[in-house]
Amino acid sequence: MVGSTVMFLAVYSTVTSLPFCVAVFGTIVISAFIYAKSFMTLPSNIPKLYFKESALASHLLKRCRLMNRKFDPPWYLRNVHIQTILSFILTHTSTEFEREYLQMRDRGVVALDWALHVSVHKKKRCSVLVILPGLTATAVNVSNLCSLAAHKGYRPVVLNQRGFGNSVLTTPKILSNGDPHDLRQVVKYIHSRYPKALVTMVGLGTGCSLLLSYLGEFGSSANICAAVCISACFDNSGKFSKGVQGIYDILYLLSLKITLCVHSNSLAKYIDFIELLKCWSFRHFDELMYSKLYNFSNVDDFWDRNNPLRDVDEIAVPLLFINSLDDPFYSKISIPYDLCKYYPHFLMVCTNKGGHCGFIDNPCDASWAEKLALDYLDTVLDFTNMGHAINYGKCAVRSTI
Repeated sequence: MVGSTVMFLAVYSTVTSLPFCVAVFGTIVISAFIYAKSFMTLPSNIPKLYFKESALASHLLKRCRLMNRKFDPPWYLRNVHIQTILSFILTHTSTEFEREYLQMRDRGVVALDWALHVSVHKKKRCSVLVILPGLTATAVNVSNLCSLAAHKGYRPVVLNQRGFGNSVLTTPKILSNGDPHDLRQVVKYIHSRYPKALVTMVGLGTGCSLLLSYLGEFGSSANICAAVCISACFDNSGKFSKGVQGIYDILYLLSLKITLCVHSNSLAKYIDFIELLKCWSFRHFDELMYSKLYNFSNVDDFWDRNNPLRDVDEIAVPLLFINSLDDPFYSKISIPYDLCKYYPHFLMVCTNKGGHCGFIDNPCDASWAEKLALDYLDTVLDFTNMGHAINYGKCAVRSTI
């Protein structure tokens, strides 16, 4: 009852607040202007590639057709806000999931949504695809990716972090995307359930921060074969809009608040919910949310310790980044192009259009980025299956298929 009341107050205080009304009106006006402008400007639809010459890169360029693989959405899908909003609205309703709750060592619980009716595996070896959606997303939001992955012979599973994705919260602890220890236990569980499986990962939006933290912290012992980041945030301090709050800030924070209010009884000891309802900046939100839970002196210290690229030198698996230069959530200035020119196992694909986790060229099909992600994973697994060893300094990976 208390949680429902707090949730109602969160929604009511948002929709009646001046910042929300200004954000909605301003976004509509700006979107109309940008949408009209998109008819007059037609930038190149061939993405820019950033990579270091290597045998793997040559194989990827050839097999994934990256040199001429166009992202060319129809005129009515070129607007950044249409791309971004549709990515949260469009779902593949025929995809069904079976939920499995997995208990962590500290008695916390995460939820695994396994895609049902998986197609017959045509590969010599089972391949599990772990999908890491953003905090405010659920398995339904990535159902198109799950459906396509199953069709290509993968066994898709969506990870819902503690308390998110309509899951339970059994301990008074919400993990940040910079803490990959739950994901570590999930990977070990998958390997125990499918001992001979090849495990791959795809992160979307804020889920990329968890993926990068995991790959960096556990390095060559990450126990996965390849990974893809779609619309990754590379800098915590540069995420979302700055200055006047935009509609995405408001909606994203509102969604987070509603989720937290559901668990208000468990978290009341650590979070001041009255103050949380008044918070409409990500700096303030992270300070209220994580300062007591993680005992950080200030939010800057928290961001530094949870920077997605803090251990980038330790990442030891083939990794693809797919980013759009018009992403309204993150600044294109923060995209680390040089990383992909330095590390031979990194590859970045940047499009001019696509929004945040959008890349939609056909509303009735999986997105362009999702298709590219699965083609990339197929190609990397095929590369190792051909007997190639992938050497990255400290790590040498060779397939045993």
